[in-house]
Amino acid sequence: MDWWQLDLNPKVVAAVRKANIQSMKEILSLSGPDLQRLTKLSNRDVQYLHKTVAVATKSDPVVTALQMYNGQCPFPIQNQRLSMGCPILDVLLGGGIPLMGITEIAGESSAGKTQICMQLCLSIQFPSSYGGQESGAVYICTEDAFPNKRLQQLIAFQPMLRADVPADVVNNIKFGNNIFIEHVADVVSLTKGLDLKRRPFLLSRDAASPSELLQHFLSTDLNELLQFFLTQ
Repeated sequence: MDWWQLDLNPKVVAAVRKANIQSMKEILSLSGPDLQRLTKLSNRDVQYLHKTVAVATKSDPVVTALQMYNGQCPFPIQNQRLSMGCPILDVLLGGGIPLMGITEIAGESSAGKTQICMQLCLSIQFPSSYGGQESGAVYICTEDAFPNKRLQQLIAFQPMLRADVPADVVNNIKFGNNIFIEHVADVVSLTKGLDLKRRPFLLSRDAASPSELLQHFLSTDLNELLQFFLTQ
């Protein structure tokens, strides 16, 4: 790290180097007292150092909750929403579910939570002009068996359910090829299932579809398939 690029007193730069601090991230990870102990700088110098490094590393402006509520967030992706596939629900949710963050869907048994999740797995595959992202989905199933029959029914009814989308657009989407399903039975499996290190390749638009990958590996060697998933 070239500390001379920052607006710092040479004395402060010398103290930081003497303390063997290598990066701005390390500066921000240290508390004021710890940084003062390591560098032997005054409290005022440490406060200025923290402030200067924080300003230098900040790449985006701060967004307030009020700005987000009013839809004034300067980050385009945080303004984007995923369509629920239902105009009424989209209106109630201000356009759909936010792309950023975590959305929790709660309700009593048979309230339709699974149905919504499966519909979202299909909605994400539509073009952005129709509320989607032209992408795929990872469905982590905690039930005994994934409701594949219900998913196939949803896929079959998409031309009718999404009457706002031209029929040729709907028919050209291979919905079943862009949903990666994984079963988890306990907390340990769930933790592993949430590890996203091996997901980007499967969901990459440039890569083969999950079903094609599974077909390829299963036709060669099961050990190769397991090794692939463990190393991604």
